[in-house]
Amino acid sequence: MQVAIVLFAVFTATMANGAVFATLGLFGREVGLGEFEVGTIFASSGVLFFLTASSWGRLSDRFGRATVMAAGLVATAISLALFAAFYAAFLPYAFLGLLAARIVYGLFAGGIQPAAIAWMVDATPREHRQAGIGLVGAAVSVSSVLGPAFVAMLVDYGLAWPVVAAALLVALAALAMAGVREGPRPAATAQAEAAPVDGLAAYALLAFVMVLGFGALQPTTAFYVQDRFGLETEAAIRATGFASAAFAAGAFLVQAVGVRALALDTRDMMTLGFVLCLAGIVGALVARGPNVLIAAFSVLGIGYGLAQAGLMIDAARLGGEHRQGLVAGRLHAAMAAGWIAGALSGSALYGLSIRAPLLIAGAALALCAVRTALPRVRTPSAPPP
Repeated sequence: MQVAIVLFAVFTATMANGAVFATLGLFGREVGLGEFEVGTIFASSGVLFFLTASSWGRLSDRFGRATVMAAGLVATAISLALFAAFYAAFLPYAFLGLLAARIVYGLFAGGIQPAAIAWMVDATPREHRQAGIGLVGAAVSVSSVLGPAFVAMLVDYGLAWPVVAAALLVALAALAMAGVREGPRPAATAQAEAAPVDGLAAYALLAFVMVLGFGALQPTTAFYVQDRFGLETEAAIRATGFASAAFAAGAFLVQAVGVRALALDTRDMMTLGFVLCLAGIVGALVARGPNVLIAAFSVLGIGYGLAQAGLMIDAARLGGEHRQGLVAGRLHAAMAAGWIAGALSGSALYGLSIRAPLLIAGAALALCAVRTALPRVRTPSAPPP
């Protein structure tokens, strides 16, 4: 039951974020906000995730996964309520209020996924750890598939309604999480808490480069679809939505089922994942129509699902019994930084060439594939008792 609550919490938090992504741009345009201001609102949470995820992971090691996740869920619900209030009030030029609402989310929600991953590591035997961590990624992926449909069902009633509904789901998850009582974990010594995690920097760098590649694609894919295939706005939005859903579906299937079925070594999982990502990038570059692009994005999603799961599982061995939250938090901080760098570089270079974001992603993922294909230089020592 506790695992189901954890996965439900991750699912609702991700869906809630998607509801804001799907509605804020349209609302901003209606009340006179420019693209830079809307982008600043979105980027604020990425910056705060980068700054706080490690601390939240460390706090989850000290005070419990449920406490950190519940705090993040409550803040998410408050942030969504603020967004819904601004949408309903339709205040002109509500930049500062919307930014404040996003900052509430960014300050506290950065601990949700790191704590969830650490929880799954705590709760699953070592031989089933791949499947346990894969389920967290699957919860994120399935919410990315269902989230757009959730918004589409409610948006005809007004932009505030999808956000209100998401806030209620997140509040329900927060209540469920508040009622969870975790089992005891071995107490960490002061030496274990203070000591650096040997080998973690290499994984954080790999996470940064991986997400930098995908971050370059996220803000520019709709532009690429429209410019590459000469589509009208509505058709481009529809094709982009299908491509995003194909990506999320591929990641979900491989993380929910494929990780356990393939039974690969984590290094092989990452290498195969990055190679599939490169195949997806090539497919997107040579696609002559939207259907081929959608198929390429499904391959890209499968590759991402394998690579991310392999990275999180391989890094989890560094955390021992006491510092799984810290490890997951550091990785998510690196991913947040990668997303910011990728989004900025992809957007800046798109004007030079519509293929530039795909080439950035290809170069980043090729570096990751080469690094994971190399033999381990050394095996990190076990963390202090």
